Amino acid sequence: MRRLWLAVMLAAMMAGSVRADGMLIIRPIPDLPPMPRVDVKYHHVEVEIDDPVALTKVDQVFINPYHRELEADYIFPIPENASVGRFTAWLGGRKMEAELLDADQAARIYEDIVRRRKDPALLEYAGRGMYRLRVYPVPARGEVRIKIEYQQTLQADNGMVAYLYPLNTEKHSGSNLEECAINVSINSFENIGALYSPTHEVTVERINDKALKAAYLERDLRPDKDFILHFTRQKGDFGFHLLAYREPGENDGYFLGLICPSARTDIKEINKNLIFLLDSSGSMRGDKIKQAIEALRFCLLGLNQGDYFNIIDYDETVKPYRSGIISASRENIEQAVEFAERIEASGGTNIFDALGSACRMIPSSDNPSYIIFLTDGLPTVGNTDIEQIIKNTTLLNEDRARLFVFGVGYDVNAHLLDRLTEDNKGVAEYVSPNEDIEVKVSRLAGKISHPALTDLTLNFNPREVYDVYPQPLPDLFYGTEIIALGRFESSGASNAILKGKIGKREVVYEYPVRFDNNSSRNEYIAMLWANRRIGYLLQQMRLHGTSDELLNEVVELSKKFGIITEYTSYLVTGDEHRRHDDYWYMSAPEVSKRLKQSMDSLGEQETGRSAFFQSKNLGVQNQGSQVPQKGEVMIGDEKTRFTNIAQVGNQAFFQSGDNWIQSNLKVNKFDMEIRAFSKAYFQLLEKDPSLGRYLALGAEVRFNIGSQIVQIADTGKELLTDEDMRQLFPN
Repeated sequence: MRRLWLAVMLAAMMAGSVRADGMLIIRPIPDLPPMPRVDVKYHHVEVEIDDPVALTKVDQVFINPYHRELEADYIFPIPENASVGRFTAWLGGRKMEAELLDADQAARIYEDIVRRRKDPALLEYAGRGMYRLRVYPVPARGEVRIKIEYQQTLQADNGMVAYLYPLNTEKHSGSNLEECAINVSINSFENIGALYSPTHEVTVERINDKALKAAYLERDLRPDKDFILHFTRQKGDFGFHLLAYREPGENDGYFLGLICPSARTDIKEINKNLIFLLDSSGSMRGDKIKQAIEALRFCLLGLNQGDYFNIIDYDETVKPYRSGIISASRENIEQAVEFAERIEASGGTNIFDALGSACRMIPSSDNPSYIIFLTDGLPTVGNTDIEQIIKNTTLLNEDRARLFVFGVGYDVNAHLLDRLTEDNKGVAEYVSPNEDIEVKVSRLAGKISHPALTDLTLNFNPREVYDVYPQPLPDLFYGTEIIALGRFESSGASNAILKGKIGKREVVYEYPVRFDNNSSRNEYIAMLWANRRIGYLLQQMRLHGTSDELLNEVVELSKKFGIITEYTSYLVTGDEHRRHDDYWYMSAPEVSKRLKQSMDSLGEQETGRSAFFQSKNLGVQNQGSQVPQKGEVMIGDEKTRFTNIAQVGNQAFFQSGDNWIQSNLKVNKFDMEIRAFSKAYFQLLEKDPSLGRYLALGAEVRFNIGSQIVQIADTGKELLTDEDMRQLFPN
């Protein structure tokens, strides 16, 4: 009877209440709706890492929307791969005892809930233990605050320490959270090289060589993925740390390499050359020219002793501040600031001569050189031929300077700016009319003010790697890191060989690494790589023309990983003449034909709002270091979310009717049909709890188990024989 009561009580959670990292489960009450809903007001997490032990403190407030007290239970699934050493809970300031349920006990609860409610959503936690705490009362029209603490030992992989918080479960909240905040403080026994989150954007504050703080904050949201944080233990001036993932049954795998400088502040400055190229044509009048001048002023005041610089003010004529670069003395900087403040906007835009003048100023020195080029329009004066501008700039530059471009507003020729940065080893940034030019330019200037390593190359011996991005590697600056993503051909030990320059001096560093990690906690690496690869292929086709080979690869990657782009979104949305689910199963030639039409149509637009956002969004994708949001794509400046696509780990599922189908499978082909919620259904889960992530999608799901394709449906096998199990799990 107790087991039945617990199953019924937990069942109330499955359809209407909150599933967070901690879940508040309302016990059924006769005169209230059968599934009373409780919302999360806020979710705050404080993490104290005393390497390698992490203490996590969770603070949540739940809101009771009803006119009577409620009785509930608080359930906390133990984080995956965590060994919880201590768990303490407080309710209304009172310390409470929580009951620990091991994975087997939790599995029985999952099974009871799913069977009775015909709702598999909780199965994503299969294989985990849980803590349970009785909560009474939850005041009428009031709030209940629950605080918990737990302690775990963190794992390190190739010098990278990983912390995971199961924020993914907040996606089931009845409404958006007002606020979600995670604050992490780290104290390590070794110097900390870099801190990196592949899942969320965090801000970082360094306290000293061995301590830092990181923060994540968002409001009015419903989180849908776990929070992952890595930090590196580092002994030398430069570190390289590698994480690898290889899908079961595949020879080639995916790797993430993190290159980072020491956090030390006593390292000698590397002198550099900077040329600031400022568009002062008539279209820059008003706030744009004021912001640009303030950005230039910030850049000038941030120059280091030993740097060299110049300013080129251009409209229809080119007006250098000096005939060549000059030293960044206090007097020269003060005079340059006065020159900048006198710049006024008027006339046309002579991009050809302005870029040519900048390239001719670059000295033949060993110092790293950078051109910061800002424009808000098209070339309208002088030579306006796009190909000639690109060819002339690249020829005169001769790889001596990195070209950083800021395209301001929708009138820029995005095709020109993207080609210029591609051919001159730089990056293009796009500033929309409602963004602040000063903030964007100042951020870049702050980044490149302290070069650490330039002219980088990365190789491995032994091991063959391919499709590595970014390519070529950018310069490395103090306070930043480089995230390199690629493929490797075979597992085993290797040496990473990092070459570069510190000023004039060439340096070589070697790091022992291993390419053999199949841990599911690293599976996000495959999706990160695929996102970069798709961005690279789309950019190549957009700038240089399409080919069947590249088109087919974009389609295959988009379908496998569920990564949707502006160019491939038609695969999900369809049109009025076809059902949307047809697109995922039509013939490859037809898909490629439609994608080519999409690429050709969008590629014809070199200027205007559409071209501006194509370049901006592809730039973000090419530099992306976070896993893309599930089923989400930027089309122009609007975020579009597709509900008929789901990502589970690094596998994509697409919805056809009520059926969720793994992206590489056919609509009407499967090897074995199993009845949902039957004994056979739970036999699968008992054999491999990780399948719970697939089953949690719904009552109808089709997916691979090894070489077998399994269909979960309302008909099919109710009990698996020994022979069935051997077919599904031969090992």
